[in-house]
Amino acid sequence: MGAALIVALRRRFPEARFVGVGGPKMEAAGCRLLANPVARSAMLIGALLTQSRYWFSLLKQIRLELAAIKPDVVIPIDSSTVNLRVAAIARAQGIPVCYYVAPQVWASRPWRVKKIAASVDTLCCVLPFEEAYFTERQVHATYVGHPMFDTPAADPATDPALLDPPLPKGEPRIAIFPGSRRAEIANHMPPMLAVLSEIKGRFPRATFVAAAPSEERAWQIRHLLRTSNTPLDIRVGHSDAIIRWADLVLTKSGTATLQIARHRQPMVVMYAVAWWKWHLFARFLINTPYLALVNILAGRELVPEFIPFYGSPLPIARECIELLSRPELRERMAQELAELTAPLAPVDNALAADRVAAEVLRLLEAKREAGAPTRVAVVTSDQSKPD
Repeated sequence: MGAALIVALRRRFPEARFVGVGGPKMEAAGCRLLANPVARSAMLIGALLTQSRYWFSLLKQIRLELAAIKPDVVIPIDSSTVNLRVAAIARAQGIPVCYYVAPQVWASRPWRVKKIAASVDTLCCVLPFEEAYFTERQVHATYVGHPMFDTPAADPATDPALLDPPLPKGEPRIAIFPGSRRAEIANHMPPMLAVLSEIKGRFPRATFVAAAPSEERAWQIRHLLRTSNTPLDIRVGHSDAIIRWADLVLTKSGTATLQIARHRQPMVVMYAVAWWKWHLFARFLINTPYLALVNILAGRELVPEFIPFYGSPLPIARECIELLSRPELRERMAQELAELTAPLAPVDNALAADRVAAEVLRLLEAKREAGAPTRVAVVTSDQSKPD
């Protein structure tokens, strides 16, 4: 997202300078990186606590950098745990803030809305209902479309037939998405493997593919496979091709559910958590009747969700086997996912990054009587994902 936004901004401000926090794609787009913290993602509270010294140092560096270069605008991207602090630092220095990807406070910790209102000038939402939600709470918000839907789902580059080596050809075909972080994979792989074993017992010719975000996570999955007799093909990257290949996807909750829905593929969603963590803490933070993102958007259980999951994986296996046994159920789910995701397509044929860039332009024009500047120094910070 950060790289695409830099490209869109540079079309409007050719001489702009960019300083930020992110990954190699942002750097390749012309951003001078202060840090690349992708591997230290602060999406989970535990990660932030165990690496607090790193994040404290980075926030101090960002504060000093903003004071030194005095940018025209700060654009925090996604991950609210750190980026709301970045926004507050910018606001304290009198720098306009355009926040890209609204924090999901409608799902949990709604009290953070006050922090957003206090530190953000414009909030760019990627889900259709968010604009009204935040506007009703005195936050200037606008829906810009979801960047995941900027390219066609049937892009030739994601054709599973092009993968080398080819994906397995047995039937049925099941893909698993255990997560992108070490802890997620450690929690999800054992029950997912148990589910696959049950499916294999019912469908002996079934084939399984796991999507890994990196070689490091693929190695972790291979390590966990040592105690399993279930054959599993592990592929790094190519997540869209794997989704298109599958008859059914077993996935952890999160943005992956939206990626799968984009391809109109049937899915079963789970999120493993210790029962004591759920009952003592997590359930008090949840503010929605469903936790799978596609079910939140649908306002009902469009896809089966097992969240929180703890205990026996057999109910998940039974749900998967039922879907695999009845093609008409999968076809109905695919059609409902197509209807659900239709509003997420580019708005007025404008890509999400272009609409965010337009909001930055509007924000700068509102702040400067003389109109938009010809040079803009932008700090983009995306702590959650690789660009």
